[in-house]
Parts: sequence; structure tokens; C-alpha cells
Amino acid sequence: MFNRKTRNSLITIMLATAGTALLVFTLYREKTEPICKDTNTLIVGTNAEFPPFTFIDNNRIVGLDIYIMEEVAKRMGKTIEWRDMPFDALIPEIQLGNVHMIAAGMTPTPERAKRIFFTKPYITKNPLVMVTRVPNQITTVTDLVGKEAIVNDGFFADEYMRTIPGVLLQRLPTTAEAFLALDSNRAYAYVLANNAAQPFITKYGAHHFNVVTIPDTAETSALAIARQYPELLTAAQQALDDMASDGTLATIKKTWNIND
Repeated sequence: MFNRKTRNSLITIMLATAGTALLVFTLYREKTEPICKDTNTLIVGTNAEFPPFTFIDNNRIVGLDIYIMEEVAKRMGKTIEWRDMPFDALIPEIQLGNVHMIAAGMTPTPERAKRIFFTKPYITKNPLVMVTRVPNQITTVTDLVGKEAIVNDGFFADEYMRTIPGVLLQRLPTTAEAFLALDSNRAYAYVLANNAAQPFITKYGAHHFNVVTIPDTAETSALAIARQYPELLTAAQQALDDMASDGTLATIKKTWNIND
């Protein structure tokens, strides 16, 4: 986990380069920021620590959800102001009306749907996997009973693993921190969605890990819209439907090596 000094250095670097970034984004602050009054601008919240869906590369926010949201906004005749914030701040901020939409690999759930609108999922075949370091090996989720397993706080894997009694859950905020913890043997396993696991398995080397799919699980992803703006839900869904029909959505998924 980054210490305070490292986090401050990263923030300083991002602020110093913001003027040259091709995408405009705002770092999250504790205080509430008023929503932009420009009706042609969408304020979109994300958590840029979740590759391949949304992450920072060369001082730009990129990823599957970013590309999808940019295309949706273009078809809606809108520009985007990105606001990068902790994942657990996204829903409170959209409920307050401080952002119009969320593009962050977010999974629709019945509980979340009580608070925000969701488009139809554009990722539907993203199973949960259990990742262990070699030579550790498990075959079913019940093999984790009595062992420490990492999940990302608030993600679908977190909700799923809460239903498995006896697993010692360790919640970390980002995929990067979770893989560092797993790699340093601070937990026995890491449970997450397959698409989120693959970039890190590639980075660290597939020969270091055992990966087991949990049957009958699937983390879905959709755009979220504030309930204050129902007209945006209609427009965004129409854009996504058109993107699916004309092949744009499939092309974006292929760009980010998403098999869905």
C-alpha cells in the first residue's frame, strides 16, 4: 500500500501534468464540488485504479469504460469532464448530483439500483476467479475456508465472498494493492473478476499464479446515471444500443482484450 509520502508525490505529479493531458480530469477532494452548469458537458465519475476498465497511463485516464463513455458522450453530442475519486465515493457523489454519470466497471445490483439508474450491462461474461501463488492450489471456493482471501472493497467479489462462511476476508481498495499483497504472501488467495485479473497476471508472470474460475458467477458492467437526470439514461442507452448494432462496442472490447 502506498504510504502518505508516496500518495502525495503521485498527486503532485498528476497535478503538474494536468495541463498537457488529453483528457480533462479532476482529483477527488473531500469537499463537495458543484456540478458543471454547462448543459453540453457531462460530469463523469470514475476510479482510475481498475485496469483494464479505467486507469491512468501517461497522465491520461484510459480503459474500456473510458472509451465506451467517450463514444456514448460523442453520440449524445456532449463533452466530458472526468472526476477521478475513490470507488466508494462514486455512488454518494452521484446521489448528491455532483456527477451526472459513472464509468468505472460498476456492477448493477438490486441495492445500488435503488439509488442510481443503470444502463443495460455491456459486459456480461466476466466470471470471478480465485488467484493463488504457486505452489498454493485450490479447486473450489470452500477450500478458502479458514484462509485469508483478498477482495476489493465494494466490488462484486466482495459481495459474493461474504456469502461463504469461514473465509477470512481482507479488503483492499485497488487491484494493484491486492496483487502486491498476494505477491508478498500477505494472503492465501485473491478473488476478483477474470477481466480485471488478466493485466496483472500478465505483468507479474502467469507462471507465478494458479487461477481457478468460480462456476456460475459473472461480474457485469454498466454505466450509472444519477436519478436526477432520467433523460440521460434514455440517451445513453440508445447510444449503447447503436454501438452494439454497428460493431463499435465489439471493437472497443477487442481493443482492451475483453472476451464477452
